[in-house]
Parts: sequence; C-alpha cells; structure tokens
Amino acid sequence: MTLGNGLEKFADLESRVYRMVELFKATKAQKEALEAEVRRLKSEMEQCASENDRLKSEVSEFGRDREMIKEKVERILGSLDGWEI
Repeated sequence: MTLGNGLEKFADLESRVYRMVELFKATKAQKEALEAEVRRLKSEMEQCASENDRLKSEVSEFGRDREMIKEKVERILGSLDGWEI
C-alpha cells in the first residue's frame, strides 16, 4: 500500500464521517421539529376536546329548553281547545 493510496482512503473516510455528522444534525433538527409539531397538535387536540365538551353541554341545554317550550306550547294550545273562535 502506498502513502498516496492510504491518504485517499483516509480522505474518503473523513468525507463519509462528515456526511454522517451532517445527516445526524439534519435528522436531529427534523426530530426536534416533529416533537414541537406533536406538542402543538396535542395542545390543539385538548382545546378541541374541551370545545367539544362545551358544545355537547350546550346542545343538551338546548334540548331541555326545547322540551320546556314544547310543554308550554302544548298547555297553551290545550287551553285554547275549549274556546270557540
């Protein structure tokens, strides 16, 4: 093996190591970005769940109000049945 051939192999190895370091840095940056995205999405999901619970409660309240109004209207109509118009 000649000195030149050994230096070429070393330079090739050095180049591969630098590429691997750059790939590692890029992968780490992607991982951090994805972790931040996961945190954001979890927060958004919690907000949506909270909003969903609030809306379910509101729909339930509207249903109770609807039934109350229906009963009142039926009582009013029942009292009008005896009248001749």
